[in-house]
Amino acid sequence: MRGRGDPRAALTALALGLLVTTGAVAAAPVSVIRATDGARECAAALGDGATFHYRYIQSMYEKPVVEDLVARGRDIAVLRIHSTELRAVEYYRWDTPIRKEGDTFVQESPGYATPRLAIRVSPPYAQRIDGDGWSCDLQALFPGELVTVSVETRAIATLR
Repeated sequence: MRGRGDPRAALTALALGLLVTTGAVAAAPVSVIRATDGARECAAALGDGATFHYRYIQSMYEKPVVEDLVARGRDIAVLRIHSTELRAVEYYRWDTPIRKEGDTFVQESPGYATPRLAIRVSPPYAQRIDGDGWSCDLQALFPGELVTVSVETRAIATLR
């Protein structure tokens, strides 16, 4: 009949296995949307193909606007724009048709993508970027600053 062995050895092996597994997960790369002014940052993980939004009050017409965005590799692609103010949508001068959905005017992007967005944060315009389960209030974090928004790849462990 065989003995069960040293229970401490089994626990040590289990603990070592958990540490290795946890370390591998923490080191796994993930796509991140990052807003920074060079001194501070707001970063959030993005699921594969997940959309996020840039929300603000349009300065000329003083109406809310939402830009739907998506990370495509290291680029940020603009999918569409929404606003209750038709002129705020027309301001983009895209060739794609504008449609009405309830109280909102919506226009699909003509396929614009960029490696980074440059946003001048101005207090009266309530600027923020957000996605599923996260939000970055640009006005609160970067008042009066120029913010760069870009896509990076980071280890999960580096996210705050």
